[in-house]
Amino acid sequence: MTDHEHHEVRQRRRTVDRRVFSPASVVAGIIGLLLVIIGGVVLARVGLESLTGDTATVFGFDHTALMGLIDVIAGLFFLGAAASSSVRGTMIGLSMAAIGFGAIVAIEPGAFKSGLGGASELGVFYIIIGAVGLLAAWAFPTTVVDHVATRDDGATILTN
Repeated sequence: MTDHEHHEVRQRRRTVDRRVFSPASVVAGIIGLLLVIIGGVVLARVGLESLTGDTATVFGFDHTALMGLIDVIAGLFFLGAAASSSVRGTMIGLSMAAIGFGAIVAIEPGAFKSGLGGASELGVFYIIIGAVGLLAAWAFPTTVVDHVATRDDGATILTN
């Protein structure tokens, strides 16, 4: 044996690029954007001085500042679902919540008129949003595509 031996070391590197996509992400993004815009316009028109005082009509629905905040928050949740790799499950949960909220407001509009500004049509609007989201989550599968790259590097290392 010599003082120095040469060893060849091979190193293999493997990288995986995983992409998850569902058309439900696009639907969630559109719903989220719509709600954020509606809520933002309401807040720009009535301000935040009184959450339940003044109302603004946006897309044919009366909203108080409180309802505008609800719209913005719900919209942000839908936008988060659009960016999520588990869009299907998130959309089902958010859509069911929207349907439940809409049903309560549609069934008892008088109880929410002063607080939210809208009557039963606001509840129907949320039922429709929830139904569209639910249908999109159920109808569109999630596609996972893995791109795998493997690279072999050969190097000679001097060892003692």
